[in-house]
Amino acid sequence: MQKIRVAIYGLTTEGYSIASKIVEKASVTIVDDTLQMAMELDPGTVQGNPTLQELVGGESLMGLKPVSQVLTDARVVFFAPKLRKTGDESIIEANAKLRDVAKNVTKGTTVVNGLPVGVGGNNDYIALIEKQTGLKVGENLNYGYCPLRPRAEAGAIACFAKVKDSGSLEDLGMRTSYGDIIATELDYASSVLNESTSIATEVELMRKAKGLKPIAGRAGERYIDDLAAHIYDLTAIQASEDVGEPLTYLAGASIKSLENHVRYIVDETRELLRELQLKASRTRVLVAWTVDKYEMRADRMKTAESLVERLRDYVTDVKQAQVSAGRDEVIDSYKHNVAIVCSQRDLDWMKSLKTGSRSSEISLLRATPALQRG
Repeated sequence: MQKIRVAIYGLTTEGYSIASKIVEKASVTIVDDTLQMAMELDPGTVQGNPTLQELVGGESLMGLKPVSQVLTDARVVFFAPKLRKTGDESIIEANAKLRDVAKNVTKGTTVVNGLPVGVGGNNDYIALIEKQTGLKVGENLNYGYCPLRPRAEAGAIACFAKVKDSGSLEDLGMRTSYGDIIATELDYASSVLNESTSIATEVELMRKAKGLKPIAGRAGERYIDDLAAHIYDLTAIQASEDVGEPLTYLAGASIKSLENHVRYIVDETRELLRELQLKASRTRVLVAWTVDKYEMRADRMKTAESLVERLRDYVTDVKQAQVSAGRDEVIDSYKHNVAIVCSQRDLDWMKSLKTGSRSSEISLLRATPALQRG
């Protein structure tokens, strides 16, 4: 029996994760939406390359095909693009990429959107697809919504309708529900707003408490890495609401708090340098933030870049460091190293480097709401 043809649009970690789950059941092709190349995947290739970074780092190119042909032949298209813009420009970028996909979609195809939208946002995506294809979702085209979280497993796919002869998601082993797209939009937006406003509130309150030395090291401490993960999602919620709606204020306040947090971290770093009486020329500042460059969203990467650039206004030797780097790449034995750790994973890594580098001077600043040191 011939396997169902599936196209994953987006050479992203989230897209590759879906490909890995269905490659045994389907004929899978993944599209590099940046270079506009399509590569066939097979179970052996995926098994030998558990992560996308390992796949891309390999020397072999797997069965390159024209992108338009891959999308036309596919019965199921998963939309998981690599976005490299931020703010409102990221929404424009996403729409442009979906438009490119829709131009090649044919009758009977199931399109699954993996990008988060605000409440009612899928209606806009459906209208865009219908305009480009000349087809009707629910009649001769199927549409599903499965907002993909970074570093998390894909959930159930909420489908618009069950279209006859459309690509079968159930045959791929995917969990589906029909007619629940609005409910999924509400649940996802609620989750993102709850998490983001919670962190944002803590960031601002801890700033007010500066100097009062609140208790540090609490269980479940959140880092700037956690807040930055939601910026695209919050922007999408803003874009789906009319100006002045309460939801736009909630989303906007969380985005503003991230910008403030970057500024607070820079200010605290300057304060630490003054307290330790460190000369800029004798100091290296490390932004210890391990970021997956293949994530769909660019928000973590762009926030890390912004933090590095702001710090360079005060210290020349500033670099971003990731857990894959060796000790000699990160630590300068001839300078005092100030490491700003941006996630729990990076904290554990920097602590291990500090333990193994007793001859080097290393100070830690945690990029949490309380900005703990050490």
